[in-house]
Order: sequence, then C-alpha cells, then structure tokens
Amino acid sequence: MALTFRQLRYFLVLAEELHFGRAAQRLHISQPPLSTSLRQLEEELGVQLLARSSKHVALTTAGEAFQRQARRLLQDLEESRALMRSIAEGASGVLRVGFTPAMLFRRLPQALQALQAAHPGIEIQLLERNSADQVQGLETGQLDIGFIHAMPLPETLATLTLADEPFFGCLPRHHPLASRSSLNLRDLNGEPLVMFRRALSPYYYDRILGLFHVADLKPNITHEVSQWLTIVALIAHGMGVALVPAALEGTHFSNVFFLPLSDVTIRHQSQCVWLRDDEVPNRDLLLDIVGKIVQEEST
Repeated sequence: MALTFRQLRYFLVLAEELHFGRAAQRLHISQPPLSTSLRQLEEELGVQLLARSSKHVALTTAGEAFQRQARRLLQDLEESRALMRSIAEGASGVLRVGFTPAMLFRRLPQALQALQAAHPGIEIQLLERNSADQVQGLETGQLDIGFIHAMPLPETLATLTLADEPFFGCLPRHHPLASRSSLNLRDLNGEPLVMFRRALSPYYYDRILGLFHVADLKPNITHEVSQWLTIVALIAHGMGVALVPAALEGTHFSNVFFLPLSDVTIRHQSQCVWLRDDEVPNRDLLLDIVGKIVQEEST
C-alpha cells in the first residue's frame, strides 16, 4: 500500500497534539480511523513513529524525522495546487517593475522568482531607475510597482517598508581604519568622501551631510555618482570612503570593509511603492509575495 496525503495530514496533526482524542477532534473523525491510519503508515515505512501507552504519546526519533519530511511533502503539494490554479485561472499580462540596483540585495530577485514560479503567464519587465524617476513613472502610468530608497512621497502612493537598517562606514580593504571594530564620524574627517548626486536623492544626501554639520565637521566630497552600488565599487578601487546602508555588505566586494558607526543614528529604509487607487491584479500578486517575505524576516 502506497503512502497517501491523507495519512500524512493525519500523522502531522497527531504529532502536534500527541493525543489521539484531540487529534481526532481537530480532524473531525473518530479515533479508530486515526489509529488505523497511523498503523498502516508505520507498516508502510517499516518504523515506529509514535511511542504510545495508555497515558502517554511521544514521537520517536524516526517520528521526528518523518514529521519534517511530511511537512515538506504537504507544502510541495500545496504549492503545486496553487500553481495549477494560477495556470487554470490564466494570470497573464505584463507587470512593469521599477527598481534601484541596491534592491538586488534586499530579496527582490527572490520575490520575482516566486511570482514567476506561481504565475508563469505573467511577463515581468524590469526597469532600472532611481527612486525619484520611479515615483514619476508610477504617477504617469509607466510603472506598475516600484522598489525605492525611502523619500518623501505624494499621497497618491501606498508603501510597504522592506528594510530599515543602519548606515555603515565603507572603507577600502587596506585603509588604516579598516582594522577597527567600529568608527565614528570624526574618524572620517578629511577623508575623500564618495556620495551620490544630490539631484538624485536630496533626502539622503542632506541627511548624511547633516550628520557632519551637527558634529561640526566639513565633509570632503570628492566624487559624486548615481547609485549606491557605484559608491561601493569606487571604494573597492581605493577612491575614498563612504556611508552606505548596511544591506550593501551583501555585495561581497573583496576589497571593501563595512564597519558600524557608533555615533550615527539615522537609518536607511527601502520601500515598495504603488499607486494607491489603481487596480492592477498582477501587481497585487507580487505584493502578496513581498508582504510574506517581509513578514518572515520580521519573525
């Protein structure tokens, strides 16, 4: 006799309750069919899954291992069912997704892969744009959803915060300060500072410069670029130092060190944004996936 998904479900409930009466009640069956199902399952596997007496029920070592496998099998089944339903329902069309390059290190690729796996009929168009251009693209109908660095937004847009992280000091690997465990702003005084152009993100540009001004320091800005990733690449080539969001540590540049900043309290937020009053079913499918990822990371 082959294993059935019903046996797996019955076993998982029993493994959670460790009580035949409560498990049968949850499954809306009587106890004899539950006992029969467990006995057949153990015979099929050739192992004892539960150690049971008149007063006590416990998982055996084999039962604990099989519990993990059973959960995985049922999860695969549910995902297959969802995929078949989405194909049958015919989710299709184009989804235009704006993003900044740094979002590649904030789970955006995983979200897009999950969307494509669940809804293969949807064509995803990725459009690399800075945050301000994405906001404009949403308002003019050129984008369906955007992934941006936080900034003041018009009331027409809804938001979901993806990450809220500290700033780190970013230094070339062989910089004298790279051996430190942490930095403060005064350590960077006079160092060649790499920044992005203010026109691209006045919000973060002014916040970073404000840190230096409050500390009565004058930043030595020597290079201005258009993306956070370009900043890290320049640092890797020894072109200066920078303050960057902590997530960029995931870029894994071999010639760069990232160090905590002991006296910097401002944080960097990444957001998913979309037009509040627009109905875009494909966008909402992606939002559901992104929301689940954010929830999983917060628990």
